[in-house]
Amino acid sequence: MKKLISVILALLVLAPMVFAGGSSETAAPADGPVSIVWAGWSGEEEATRDIFTKMRTTWEEESGNSVQWVGWTWADTAQQLLIRLQGGEQLDIAQADIGIFNTIAQTGTLADLNEIFGEEWLNETFEQSTLAVGQIDGKQLGLPWSMAAITMVYNPEILSRAGWDTVPTTVEEFEQCLADVAALGEGIIPYGVSTKDDTAAGDLMPWLWTFGTTIFNEDGSVNLGPEAVETIQWYKDMLAKGYIQMDIGRGDARQLFAQGKMAFYDDAVVAKGQAVSAGVDPAEVVNVCSAMPRPVLNEGDESQSTMWGHMLMIFDASQYKEAAAEFAKHLVSDEVALEYFEKNGMPPVTKSASATEEVQNDAYLKGFIESTATARLDETARMTNASEIKTIIVEELQRTLLGQTSAEECVENMRTRLNAAI
Repeated sequence: MKKLISVILALLVLAPMVFAGGSSETAAPADGPVSIVWAGWSGEEEATRDIFTKMRTTWEEESGNSVQWVGWTWADTAQQLLIRLQGGEQLDIAQADIGIFNTIAQTGTLADLNEIFGEEWLNETFEQSTLAVGQIDGKQLGLPWSMAAITMVYNPEILSRAGWDTVPTTVEEFEQCLADVAALGEGIIPYGVSTKDDTAAGDLMPWLWTFGTTIFNEDGSVNLGPEAVETIQWYKDMLAKGYIQMDIGRGDARQLFAQGKMAFYDDAVVAKGQAVSAGVDPAEVVNVCSAMPRPVLNEGDESQSTMWGHMLMIFDASQYKEAAAEFAKHLVSDEVALEYFEKNGMPPVTKSASATEEVQNDAYLKGFIESTATARLDETARMTNASEIKTIIVEELQRTLLGQTSAEECVENMRTRLNAAI
Protein backbone atom coordinates (compact mmCIF):
# COMPACT_ATOMS: atom_id res chain seq x y z
CA MET A 1 0.00 0.00 0.00
CA LYS A 2 2.74 2.47 0.95
CA LYS A 3 4.53 1.86 -2.39
CA LEU A 4 1.30 2.48 -4.30
CA ILE A 5 0.77 5.76 -2.48
CA SER A 6 4.35 6.82 -3.18
CA VAL A 7 3.99 6.10 -6.91
CA ILE A 8 0.69 7.95 -7.20
CA LEU A 9 2.04 10.85 -5.19
CA ALA A 10 5.07 11.09 -7.45
CA LEU A 11 2.87 11.12 -10.55
CA LEU A 12 0.68 13.84 -9.11
CA VAL A 13 3.61 16.00 -8.06
CA LEU A 14 5.15 15.69 -11.53
CA ALA A 15 1.95 16.52 -13.33
CA PRO A 16 -0.27 18.76 -11.18
CA MET A 17 -1.51 20.72 -14.21
CA VAL A 18 -3.02 17.59 -15.71
CA PHE A 19 -5.18 16.93 -12.66
CA ALA A 20 -5.84 20.62 -12.01
CA GLY A 21 -7.30 21.07 -15.46
CA GLY A 22 -4.48 23.46 -16.36
CA SER A 23 -5.98 26.36 -14.43
CA SER A 24 -6.03 27.64 -10.89
CA GLU A 25 -8.83 30.14 -11.50
CA THR A 26 -12.20 29.74 -9.83
CA ALA A 27 -14.67 28.02 -12.12
CA ALA A 28 -17.57 30.08 -13.36
CA PRO A 29 -20.91 29.26 -11.76
CA ALA A 30 -22.88 26.62 -13.63
CA ASP A 31 -26.32 27.29 -15.08
CA GLY A 32 -28.93 25.47 -13.03
CA PRO A 33 -28.46 22.88 -10.29
CA VAL A 34 -25.15 21.04 -10.07
CA SER A 35 -23.99 17.86 -8.36
CA ILE A 36 -20.78 18.05 -6.36
CA VAL A 37 -18.74 15.16 -4.97
CA TRP A 38 -17.76 15.27 -1.30
CA ALA A 39 -15.28 12.70 -0.02
CA GLY A 40 -13.97 11.62 3.36
CA TRP A 41 -14.50 9.04 6.08
CA SER A 42 -16.79 10.35 8.83
CA GLY A 43 -19.88 9.78 6.73
CA GLU A 44 -19.02 6.06 6.82
CA GLU A 45 -18.78 5.84 10.60
CA GLU A 46 -21.79 4.84 12.64
CA ALA A 47 -21.34 7.68 15.12
CA THR A 48 -21.44 10.40 12.44
CA ARG A 49 -23.30 8.88 9.49
CA ASP A 50 -26.66 10.47 10.33
CA ILE A 51 -25.09 13.85 11.03
CA PHE A 52 -23.29 13.85 7.69
CA THR A 53 -26.45 12.86 5.86
CA LYS A 54 -28.29 15.80 7.42
CA MET A 55 -25.44 18.18 6.53
CA ARG A 56 -25.85 17.21 2.88
CA THR A 57 -29.64 17.12 2.69
CA THR A 58 -30.18 20.48 4.40
CA TRP A 59 -27.85 22.19 1.92
CA GLU A 60 -29.45 20.38 -0.99
CA GLU A 61 -32.84 21.71 0.10
CA GLU A 62 -31.52 25.24 0.53
CA SER A 63 -29.41 25.43 -2.63
CA GLY A 64 -31.21 23.19 -5.12
CA ASN A 65 -27.87 21.48 -5.78
CA SER A 66 -27.00 17.90 -4.84
CA VAL A 67 -24.08 16.32 -2.98
CA GLN A 68 -22.73 12.86 -3.73
CA TRP A 69 -20.87 11.42 -0.75
CA VAL A 70 -17.89 9.15 -1.48
CA GLY A 71 -16.43 7.58 1.63
CA TRP A 72 -13.88 5.12 2.93
CA THR A 73 -12.39 4.19 6.29
CA TRP A 74 -10.08 6.78 7.80
CA ALA A 75 -7.06 4.52 7.21
CA ASP A 76 -7.86 4.29 3.47
CA THR A 77 -8.91 7.88 2.78
CA ALA A 78 -5.54 9.36 1.80
CA GLN A 79 -4.78 6.48 -0.59
CA GLN A 80 -8.26 6.55 -2.13
CA LEU A 81 -8.17 10.31 -2.65
CA LEU A 82 -4.84 9.92 -4.46
CA ILE A 83 -6.23 7.14 -6.63
CA ARG A 84 -9.32 9.18 -7.47
CA LEU A 85 -7.19 12.17 -8.40
CA GLN A 86 -4.87 10.04 -10.52
CA GLY A 87 -7.87 8.58 -12.34
CA GLY A 88 -9.34 11.98 -13.13
CA GLU A 89 -12.65 11.20 -11.39
CA GLN A 90 -14.83 14.05 -10.18
CA LEU A 91 -13.74 15.35 -6.78
CA ASP A 92 -14.91 18.77 -5.61
CA ILE A 93 -14.52 18.92 -1.84
CA ALA A 94 -13.05 16.54 0.73
CA GLN A 95 -12.72 16.14 4.46
CA ALA A 96 -9.15 15.83 5.75
CA ASP A 97 -7.35 15.56 9.04
CA ILE A 98 -3.92 17.15 9.43
CA GLY A 99 -2.05 14.11 8.08
CA ILE A 100 -4.31 13.56 5.07
CA PHE A 101 -4.23 17.28 4.29
CA ASN A 102 -0.45 17.34 4.08
CA THR A 103 -0.37 14.27 1.84
CA ILE A 104 -2.88 15.73 -0.62
CA ALA A 105 -1.39 19.24 -0.47
CA GLN A 106 1.90 17.84 -1.78
CA THR A 107 0.19 16.83 -5.03
CA GLY A 108 -0.48 20.41 -6.12
CA THR A 109 -4.15 19.64 -6.78
CA LEU A 110 -5.74 21.87 -4.13
CA ALA A 111 -7.32 25.24 -4.84
CA ASP A 112 -6.07 28.33 -3.02
CA LEU A 113 -8.96 29.26 -0.77
CA ASN A 114 -7.73 32.85 -0.53
CA GLU A 115 -8.87 33.19 -4.14
CA ILE A 116 -12.16 31.38 -3.60
CA PHE A 117 -13.35 32.88 -0.31
CA GLY A 118 -11.23 36.00 -0.11
CA GLU A 119 -8.70 36.67 2.63
CA GLU A 120 -11.00 39.20 4.30
CA TRP A 121 -13.79 36.64 4.88
CA LEU A 122 -11.32 34.03 6.09
CA ASN A 123 -9.70 36.38 8.59
CA GLU A 124 -13.05 37.66 9.84
CA THR A 125 -14.40 34.14 10.29
CA PHE A 126 -11.48 32.16 11.74
CA GLU A 127 -8.66 32.67 14.22
CA GLN A 128 -5.25 32.94 12.60
CA SER A 129 -3.99 29.93 14.58
CA THR A 130 -6.55 27.64 12.93
CA LEU A 131 -6.01 29.10 9.48
CA ALA A 132 -2.27 28.49 9.85
CA VAL A 133 -2.79 24.71 10.02
CA GLY A 134 -4.05 24.79 6.43
CA GLN A 135 -1.48 27.23 5.03
CA ILE A 136 1.45 26.14 2.87
CA ASP A 137 3.79 28.50 1.00
CA GLY A 138 1.46 31.46 1.43
CA LYS A 139 -1.61 29.63 0.11
CA GLN A 140 -4.67 28.71 2.14
CA LEU A 141 -5.17 25.13 1.01
CA GLY A 142 -7.25 23.89 3.94
CA LEU A 143 -10.36 25.47 5.47
CA PRO A 144 -10.58 24.97 9.27
CA TRP A 145 -13.54 22.84 10.28
CA SER A 146 -12.78 21.56 13.79
CA MET A 147 -9.59 21.74 15.86
CA ALA A 148 -8.66 20.13 19.17
CA ALA A 149 -6.19 17.62 20.63
CA ILE A 150 -6.09 13.85 20.72
CA THR A 151 -5.86 13.15 24.43
CA MET A 152 -6.90 10.62 27.06
CA VAL A 153 -10.59 9.75 27.29
CA TYR A 154 -11.92 7.91 30.34
CA ASN A 155 -15.12 6.49 31.81
CA PRO A 156 -15.80 8.19 35.20
CA GLU A 157 -18.26 5.48 36.25
CA ILE A 158 -15.69 2.70 35.78
CA LEU A 159 -13.02 4.70 37.61
CA SER A 160 -15.42 5.32 40.48
CA ARG A 161 -16.13 1.60 40.84
CA ALA A 162 -12.36 1.04 40.91
CA GLY A 163 -12.03 3.55 43.77
CA TRP A 164 -10.92 6.58 41.78
CA ASP A 165 -12.96 9.78 42.14
CA THR A 166 -10.25 11.86 40.44
CA VAL A 167 -8.17 11.04 37.39
CA PRO A 168 -4.52 9.94 37.70
CA THR A 169 -2.10 12.75 36.93
CA THR A 170 1.23 10.89 36.87
CA VAL A 171 2.32 7.71 35.12
CA GLU A 172 2.76 6.04 38.51
CA GLU A 173 -0.83 6.89 39.47
CA PHE A 174 -2.02 5.82 36.04
CA GLU A 175 -0.44 2.38 36.47
CA GLN A 176 -2.12 1.98 39.88
CA CYS A 177 -5.46 3.04 38.41
CA LEU A 178 -5.09 0.48 35.61
CA ALA A 179 -4.35 -2.19 38.21
CA ASP A 180 -7.47 -1.24 40.16
CA VAL A 181 -9.60 -1.34 37.01
CA ALA A 182 -8.16 -4.73 36.07
CA ALA A 183 -9.11 -6.01 39.51
CA LEU A 184 -12.76 -5.26 38.74
CA GLY A 185 -12.82 -8.00 36.13
CA GLU A 186 -16.13 -7.66 34.27
CA GLY A 187 -14.32 -8.04 30.96
CA ILE A 188 -13.15 -4.43 31.11
CA ILE A 189 -9.96 -3.52 29.23
CA PRO A 190 -8.13 -0.99 31.42
CA TYR A 191 -6.44 0.94 28.60
CA GLY A 192 -7.31 0.69 24.93
CA VAL A 193 -4.08 2.11 23.53
CA SER A 194 -3.85 1.35 19.81
CA THR A 195 -1.65 -1.61 18.93
CA LYS A 196 -2.50 -1.91 15.23
CA ASP A 197 -2.69 0.28 12.09
CA ASP A 198 -1.49 3.88 11.89
CA THR A 199 -3.26 4.83 15.10
CA ALA A 200 -0.73 2.74 17.05
CA ALA A 201 2.05 5.07 15.89
CA GLY A 202 -0.15 8.05 16.74
CA ASP A 203 -0.78 6.78 20.27
CA LEU A 204 2.88 5.90 20.87
CA MET A 205 4.13 9.35 19.93
CA PRO A 206 2.83 11.33 22.94
CA TRP A 207 3.99 8.58 25.28
CA LEU A 208 7.50 8.92 23.81
CA TRP A 209 7.26 12.67 24.48
CA THR A 210 6.00 11.94 27.99
CA PHE A 211 9.02 9.74 28.72
CA GLY A 212 11.33 12.43 27.33
CA THR A 213 12.22 11.64 23.72
CA THR A 214 11.03 12.19 20.16
CA ILE A 215 11.11 10.14 16.97
CA PHE A 216 12.90 12.86 15.01
CA ASN A 217 15.19 15.77 15.83
CA GLU A 218 14.35 19.28 14.68
CA ASP A 219 16.64 18.87 11.66
CA GLY A 220 14.67 15.81 10.54
CA SER A 221 17.23 13.20 11.60
CA VAL A 222 16.13 10.19 13.66
CA ASN A 223 16.32 10.67 17.42
CA LEU A 224 14.71 7.88 19.53
CA GLY A 225 16.85 8.49 22.59
CA PRO A 226 17.33 6.04 25.49
CA GLU A 227 13.89 7.02 26.80
CA ALA A 228 12.37 5.26 23.80
CA VAL A 229 13.53 1.91 25.16
CA GLU A 230 11.91 2.77 28.50
CA THR A 231 8.65 3.63 26.71
CA ILE A 232 8.56 0.41 24.71
CA GLN A 233 9.38 -1.65 27.80
CA TRP A 234 6.52 0.10 29.60
CA TYR A 235 4.19 -1.01 26.81
CA LYS A 236 5.47 -4.59 27.17
CA ASP A 237 4.92 -4.53 30.91
CA MET A 238 1.37 -3.22 30.50
CA LEU A 239 0.59 -6.00 28.02
CA ALA A 240 2.01 -8.64 30.36
CA LYS A 241 -0.17 -7.34 33.20
CA GLY A 242 -3.30 -7.33 31.01
CA TYR A 243 -3.68 -3.56 31.07
CA ILE A 244 -3.55 -3.29 27.26
CA GLN A 245 -4.33 -5.73 24.45
CA MET A 246 -3.07 -6.59 21.00
CA ASP A 247 -5.13 -6.02 17.85
CA ILE A 248 -6.79 -2.84 19.11
CA GLY A 249 -7.20 0.10 16.75
CA ARG A 250 -9.00 3.39 17.24
CA GLY A 251 -12.26 2.04 15.84
CA ASP A 252 -12.13 -1.02 18.10
CA ALA A 253 -11.43 1.12 21.14
CA ARG A 254 -14.30 3.47 20.38
CA GLN A 255 -16.79 0.62 20.17
CA LEU A 256 -15.57 -1.13 23.33
CA PHE A 257 -15.46 2.14 25.24
CA ALA A 258 -19.00 3.03 24.15
CA GLN A 259 -20.13 -0.39 25.40
CA GLY A 260 -18.63 0.27 28.85
CA LYS A 261 -15.90 -2.34 28.30
CA MET A 262 -12.90 -0.01 28.47
CA ALA A 263 -11.73 2.51 31.06
CA PHE A 264 -9.24 4.63 29.09
CA TYR A 265 -8.23 5.16 25.49
CA ASP A 266 -6.83 7.94 23.30
CA ASP A 267 -9.17 9.89 21.05
CA ALA A 268 -10.28 13.23 19.71
CA VAL A 269 -13.56 14.97 20.50
CA VAL A 270 -15.44 12.53 18.23
CA ALA A 271 -15.50 10.11 21.18
CA LYS A 272 -18.73 11.79 22.24
CA GLY A 273 -20.46 10.79 19.02
CA GLN A 274 -19.80 7.11 19.61
CA ALA A 275 -21.33 7.33 23.07
CA VAL A 276 -24.38 9.19 21.78
CA SER A 277 -24.87 6.66 18.98
CA ALA A 278 -24.78 3.94 21.65
CA GLY A 279 -27.78 5.55 23.32
CA VAL A 280 -26.21 7.94 25.84
CA ASP A 281 -28.06 11.23 26.30
CA PRO A 282 -25.77 14.03 25.00
CA ALA A 283 -26.34 15.89 28.27
CA GLU A 284 -25.12 12.86 30.26
CA VAL A 285 -22.06 11.98 28.17
CA VAL A 286 -19.55 13.33 30.69
CA ASN A 287 -20.71 10.68 33.18
CA VAL A 288 -19.35 7.88 30.99
CA CYS A 289 -17.03 9.70 28.58
CA SER A 290 -14.80 12.55 29.69
CA ALA A 291 -11.43 13.89 28.60
CA MET A 292 -8.33 14.43 30.73
CA PRO A 293 -4.72 15.57 30.25
CA ARG A 294 -2.32 12.68 29.66
CA PRO A 295 -0.52 11.66 32.88
CA VAL A 296 3.01 13.05 33.20
CA LEU A 297 6.15 11.17 34.17
CA ASN A 298 7.10 13.62 36.92
CA GLU A 299 5.11 16.22 38.81
CA GLY A 300 5.43 19.56 37.05
CA ASP A 301 5.97 18.08 33.57
CA GLU A 302 3.81 19.31 30.70
CA SER A 303 1.04 16.96 29.64
CA GLN A 304 1.54 15.68 26.09
CA SER A 305 -0.97 15.26 23.29
CA THR A 306 -1.08 15.53 19.51
CA MET A 307 -2.85 18.33 17.72
CA TRP A 308 -5.89 17.08 15.88
CA GLY A 309 -8.14 18.80 13.43
CA HIS A 310 -10.45 18.44 10.49
CA MET A 311 -10.23 20.65 7.44
CA LEU A 312 -12.08 20.97 4.16
CA MET A 313 -10.19 20.93 0.85
CA ILE A 314 -11.50 22.15 -2.50
CA PHE A 315 -9.86 20.75 -5.61
CA ASP A 316 -8.47 22.96 -8.35
CA ALA A 317 -9.78 20.69 -11.12
CA SER A 318 -13.36 21.04 -9.89
CA GLN A 319 -15.82 22.50 -12.37
CA TYR A 320 -18.00 23.54 -9.45
CA LYS A 321 -15.66 25.36 -7.10
CA GLU A 322 -18.28 28.02 -6.39
CA ALA A 323 -20.86 25.43 -5.35
CA ALA A 324 -18.23 23.57 -3.31
CA ALA A 325 -17.34 26.84 -1.56
CA GLU A 326 -20.98 27.51 -0.71
CA PHE A 327 -21.29 23.99 0.67
CA ALA A 328 -18.15 24.53 2.76
CA LYS A 329 -19.66 27.73 4.18
CA HIS A 330 -22.77 25.71 5.04
CA LEU A 331 -20.65 23.12 6.90
CA VAL A 332 -18.87 25.74 9.04
CA SER A 333 -22.00 27.85 9.62
CA ASP A 334 -23.02 28.35 13.24
CA GLU A 335 -26.24 26.37 12.89
CA VAL A 336 -24.60 23.29 11.39
CA ALA A 337 -21.41 23.50 13.46
CA LEU A 338 -23.25 23.85 16.77
CA GLU A 339 -25.46 20.85 15.99
CA TYR A 340 -22.34 18.85 15.06
CA PHE A 341 -20.84 19.98 18.36
CA GLU A 342 -23.94 19.03 20.37
CA LYS A 343 -24.24 15.57 18.87
CA ASN A 344 -20.62 14.62 18.37
CA GLY A 345 -18.54 16.98 20.49
CA MET A 346 -16.78 18.48 17.46
CA PRO A 347 -15.69 21.97 18.58
CA PRO A 348 -16.55 24.65 16.01
CA VAL A 349 -13.70 26.85 14.84
CA THR A 350 -15.46 29.98 13.63
CA LYS A 351 -15.08 32.96 15.93
CA SER A 352 -18.84 33.37 16.25
CA ALA A 353 -19.65 29.74 17.15
CA SER A 354 -16.65 29.36 19.47
CA ALA A 355 -17.78 32.40 21.47
CA THR A 356 -21.23 31.01 22.28
CA GLU A 357 -22.03 30.06 25.89
CA GLU A 358 -22.93 26.59 24.63
CA VAL A 359 -19.31 25.98 23.64
CA GLN A 360 -17.56 27.98 26.36
CA ASN A 361 -19.42 26.23 29.19
CA ASP A 362 -19.42 22.69 27.84
CA ALA A 363 -18.13 20.21 30.46
CA TYR A 364 -17.25 17.59 27.84
CA LEU A 365 -15.05 19.93 25.84
CA LYS A 366 -13.17 21.22 28.89
CA GLY A 367 -10.62 18.38 29.00
CA PHE A 368 -9.89 18.67 25.29
CA ILE A 369 -9.37 22.44 25.52
CA GLU A 370 -6.98 21.95 28.44
CA SER A 371 -4.99 19.33 26.52
CA THR A 372 -4.93 21.41 23.33
CA ALA A 373 -3.03 24.16 25.13
CA THR A 374 0.15 22.02 25.12
CA ALA A 375 -0.58 19.84 22.08
CA ARG A 376 2.08 19.23 19.42
CA LEU A 377 1.75 18.51 15.73
CA ASP A 378 2.20 14.81 14.91
CA GLU A 379 5.89 14.38 14.03
CA THR A 380 4.98 12.86 10.66
CA ALA A 381 2.31 15.43 9.74
CA ARG A 382 4.45 17.35 7.24
CA MET A 383 6.17 14.28 5.79
CA THR A 384 5.20 13.03 2.32
CA ASN A 385 5.96 9.44 3.36
CA ALA A 386 4.14 9.63 6.71
CA SER A 387 2.34 6.36 6.03
CA GLU A 388 5.62 4.55 5.46
CA ILE A 389 7.11 6.02 8.64
CA LYS A 390 4.11 4.97 10.71
CA THR A 391 4.12 1.49 9.21
CA ILE A 392 7.74 1.02 10.31
CA ILE A 393 6.94 2.15 13.85
CA VAL A 394 3.87 -0.07 14.14
CA GLU A 395 5.56 -3.16 12.69
CA GLU A 396 8.49 -2.94 15.09
CA LEU A 397 6.25 -2.18 18.06
CA GLN A 398 4.05 -5.19 17.27
CA ARG A 399 7.04 -7.52 16.90
CA THR A 400 8.20 -6.54 20.36
CA LEU A 401 4.78 -6.82 21.97
CA LEU A 402 4.48 -10.29 20.48
CA GLY A 403 7.76 -11.26 22.15
CA GLN A 404 9.83 -11.51 18.97
CA THR A 405 12.27 -8.74 19.93
CA SER A 406 13.34 -6.91 23.09
CA ALA A 407 12.60 -3.23 23.74
CA GLU A 408 16.23 -2.43 22.91
CA GLU A 409 16.04 -4.33 19.63
CA CYS A 410 12.73 -2.66 18.82
CA VAL A 411 14.19 0.84 19.09
CA GLU A 412 17.35 -0.12 17.19
CA ASN A 413 15.30 -1.69 14.38
CA MET A 414 13.08 1.38 14.22
CA ARG A 415 16.11 3.63 14.06
CA THR A 416 17.73 1.61 11.26
CA ARG A 417 14.59 1.41 9.15
CA LEU A 418 13.64 5.06 9.72
CA ASN A 419 17.12 6.23 8.73
CA ALA A 420 16.70 4.32 5.48
CA ALA A 421 13.25 5.87 4.89
CA ILE A 422 14.11 9.55 5.34
